[in-house]
Formats: sequence, C-alpha cells, structure tokens
Amino acid sequence: MIKSTTKTGLVLAAAGTLGVAGLLAGCRGDPSDQPPRQFFPDMDDSPKWKPQVPTEFFADGRAMRPTVPGAVAFARVNMDRDAWLTNPEWAAVFVAQRDELRREEWRIYEGVREDRLEDGSRQYTPEGIKVIEVVDRIPVPVTPALLLRGEERFNIFCAVCHGYEGDGNGTVAPVWAGARPANFHDAVFSDRSTNRGKDGHLFHVAREGLYGPDGSQRMPGYKHGLSVEDSWAIVAHIRVLQAAWDGRLEDVTDAGRRERLAREREDAVRKAGETGGGTP
Repeated sequence: MIKSTTKTGLVLAAAGTLGVAGLLAGCRGDPSDQPPRQFFPDMDDSPKWKPQVPTEFFADGRAMRPTVPGAVAFARVNMDRDAWLTNPEWAAVFVAQRDELRREEWRIYEGVREDRLEDGSRQYTPEGIKVIEVVDRIPVPVTPALLLRGEERFNIFCAVCHGYEGDGNGTVAPVWAGARPANFHDAVFSDRSTNRGKDGHLFHVAREGLYGPDGSQRMPGYKHGLSVEDSWAIVAHIRVLQAAWDGRLEDVTDAGRRERLAREREDAVRKAGETGGGTP
C-alpha cells in the first residue's frame, strides 16, 4: 500500500512535468501575437544606452559621449603578437590602419595647414564643407605606385558620377536630380589661389562629402571606403587627368605620336574587319 505522502509526491512530480512540457511547447517558435516570455528579464532588460538617445545621467543630456581629450585610438582590431610576427603580410593592413590612427600630422590626416584657426575647430565655413587654410599641394610623396592606386580607386568610387576622364559626365550625371557632378577640368578646380583649387579641398571633399549653402548634401563622403593614402592617391589622379586634358600635341614626343598612330590604325583595321567595312 502506497503511503499518502508518496502519492502526494507523485502527483506534484507529474504536475511539474506537465508544467515544464507546457513551457517547452510554448518555446518551439510558433507564430504568436502574445509577447515573448522572459525567463531572464534582468538580461533582456539590462540597463544600457543606445546611440542617439537622451539620458538624464549626464549634464548635457547625451548618452553618446565625446572622445576623452588626448585619447588616441591604437588599433581597430585586437591583433595577437605571435600572429603578427608569423604572418606579417596578413598583419600589414592592420598595422597600416594603426599607424593611420596614431598620426599627428594634420596636413596628411585632414588636409589642413598646421596654422589652422586658433580655437582648434574643424575648418568648415558656414556654406558647408569648404575648408579654410587647406594645404596647397599633396603632402605625401607622389610615386608611380600612388598614381596607379589613384586611378584604380577613382574608377571605383568616383567615375560613376564624375566620369573616367573627370569631366562630370559619368553614368549618374544624366539622371542626377540635384547639381551635376563636378567637372574637374573647370578652372576653379585648378586655381590654387582659392580653396577649391587646392589639393587639400579635393582630399577633404572625397572623404567628408559636399553640402550646399542650404545644408543639402550634394555628394556623400567616402572615408568609410577610402583610407588617407587612397584619398591622396585620388587627388593625384585628378591632377593627372587635368594635365592630360590640357595637354597639347607639342607635348608628345615623335616616338609617342608614332606609337599612338600605330595603335589607332590597328584599332581601325580591327573594327573594319569586325563590321565588314573593308579597309579603313
């Protein structure tokens, strides 16, 4: 004969089992209009601050805090020292990013002169992104490798709007609803007596974008995809495009002219053969 206490224990155990089964049945992920069950509410509702939200904790009411004065970012990723030493080619890109973050050279990193405004503010005018006292010329060595990199980056990030020749006739230009993309062959972009004609301005716009007097965005910034070196490389390529655009026949050597004519003749013969047009 089973004692009453044992019977009570069995009943409670069965009820507990059914209760757990019911809970598990409700956790199968079936669609429901009911709010989700919170088994650990302290983890779901842990105190935290999300971007762009207000808070009364700080005097200025902002949850997002400004960078501590003097703080310098060391790296974007935690890099194991042994991995760095054993695979330097893999680590090179991260080392370059770290060096970029630690730079203190304003001319290179932001394209502005050392003697910027005394209050140390970023050099924007009320009209938008236009920078005061930008550097006149590229502050990094212009090498063949930099020029090739600039052509590649320009063709990826800039040519769709500004065209491969930098004349503002890219694919986007005919359907652009706002101001047409800039034509880098306009005199304003080569006149170094004004900010818009200086290398520092082109560098800054490539990274930060361009805004109109009314605050409307005319061009997005691309610093999310362009490093400092790539931005200067693009500036260098723009100067190459300008020099080629303004070039004269007299600037080309006799050997260069003959080579160009030979290539053009070969192209003409090939196209004529493809279309059945006979000898050009």
